[in-house]
Amino acid sequence: MSADERTLQDLIRILIVEDNRGDVLLVREALLQSNLRFELNHLANGEEAFEYVRRFGKDGFEQGPDLVVLDLNLPKRDGWEILDEMRSSPTLRETPVVILSSSGAPEDLSRASKVAGSIYIRKPSNLEEFLAIGKRIEDFLHAQRDAP
Repeated sequence: MSADERTLQDLIRILIVEDNRGDVLLVREALLQSNLRFELNHLANGEEAFEYVRRFGKDGFEQGPDLVVLDLNLPKRDGWEILDEMRSSPTLRETPVVILSSSGAPEDLSRASKVAGSIYIRKPSNLEEFLAIGKRIEDFLHAQRDAP
């Protein structure tokens, strides 16, 4: 079943690329508070994510994520490199991406606004706002599913 044929009641495969373990745990908790049924896989740095994207579709490595949650400030390779590689991949170019970053730099916000199939969420500074990310991700997935 393709990502387009899945409903949000199905299990959603989410890949999070994040070097801060605490943020991974907070995203997991936020998702648990949403209405999504999900499986969360984690890559801890940009090099792991870059290799994941390059390997996708080869050597039996076929089942990809339905959504990627991507930090921009990663060790080894930054999130923009990962996103560029994803968008050049025939199999991952349409995968929705939540850019989750502490950066509020105008150039990051401007660049993110030009990336189709993505949403930019600045990492909140308090727990309540962080936990609200689960609902924002759920709403984003609904919008992606309903888009023409």
